[in-house]
Amino acid sequence: MVNYSYDEDLEELCPVCGDKVSGYHYGLLTCESCKGFFKRTVQNNKRYTCIENQNCQIDKTQRKRCPYCRFQKCLSVGMKLEAVRADRMRGGRNKFGPMYKRDRALKQQKKALIRANGLKLEAMSQVIQAMPSDLTISSAIQNIHSASKGLPLNHAALPPTDYDRSPFVTSPISMTMPPHGSLQGYQTYGHFPSRAIKSEYPDPYTSSPESIMGYSYMDSYQTSSPASIPHLILELLKCEPDEPQVQAKIMAYLQQEQANRSKHEKLSTFGLMCKMADQTLFSIVEWARSSIFFRELKVDDQMKLLQNCWSELLILDHIYRQVVHGKEGSIFLVTGQQVDYSIIASQAGATLNNLMSHAQDLVAKLRSLQFDQREFVCLKFLVLFSLGAPASPKTPVLPVVEDEIIPGPPLKAEPKS
Repeated sequence: MVNYSYDEDLEELCPVCGDKVSGYHYGLLTCESCKGFFKRTVQNNKRYTCIENQNCQIDKTQRKRCPYCRFQKCLSVGMKLEAVRADRMRGGRNKFGPMYKRDRALKQQKKALIRANGLKLEAMSQVIQAMPSDLTISSAIQNIHSASKGLPLNHAALPPTDYDRSPFVTSPISMTMPPHGSLQGYQTYGHFPSRAIKSEYPDPYTSSPESIMGYSYMDSYQTSSPASIPHLILELLKCEPDEPQVQAKIMAYLQQEQANRSKHEKLSTFGLMCKMADQTLFSIVEWARSSIFFRELKVDDQMKLLQNCWSELLILDHIYRQVVHGKEGSIFLVTGQQVDYSIIASQAGATLNNLMSHAQDLVAKLRSLQFDQREFVCLKFLVLFSLGAPASPKTPVLPVVEDEIIPGPPLKAEPKS
């Protein structure tokens, strides 16, 4: 039996009680205590009641006080009833092996995101040292607004483990994608089985897009004549996520994260920003799952491609957001806030400052080229398939992608004036 043991390098705390994680148990990284509690509850079909208001605090010191609230928290954070064997035999987790494997890969990506190109967590923390360490969502947004106006901020050092203590959500964002019709000329790939990565968990978001002021990547393709846009480009555009929906889901997730914490456990502003990056990455994975060609690949090939390019896709997403919505001298966050660039740059370490400077230069160049959404989706698609990368999977689909995207018809119907 494959042992999906926990990697000590990916240090986490149990999302149920905050104890040290021992491994993947019933769909989630949890501690031994919560693993056993969940298993006994399900196998014995136990029914609990809460003597309070069904909102008891569950932590390491008092996790046994209210089994009702503890079990409800197990379910809310993603532990899966169907992963527990009713016959009390070992091995019930085997069928969840692929899910654990993907979760493990995403957690490794989380670490790589911080460590890539020599970027240290300590250097990153310099960017937000001037921000309070105990914030609600609303006060964090207000603080960002104050920074953009050059107003003084309260100074508080960020504990270096703040981000690592944050539970890393194990499921990609579940988004409803539009239906995809078959492309003319690509029927030869219709025999490929549908093996795209599937969301293993229910959508944890409850807020509607209307609850938060959204933004969108509106572009001229929506008013152009359909005949002027290549059919393949239209297919790629149909796969694009709805930005207001993504923004609303991320905001709803952050609000829920804060609501589930006590006053003294609130995420710092840096913790919130890291979770923004996490959730953005999950939305990118969902986009990839829906993309033409990619969704026809085997799961292993999908994973290889995502491992090759996840960081590039995350950066490209950030840069295009700046091209469309960013203002001169500021950084536009996925949640819709503008952060003054000079404030961040003055506090950043050398490595981060250099990366930010290069990103801003690229934003300026793309703006001068009038980089639009059609070009963005094509570039994102090429990055996804990591054409030419040494570790790219060798599948029959990749030559078709290369032939159709790179030497294909112009992305614009006519030159820009």
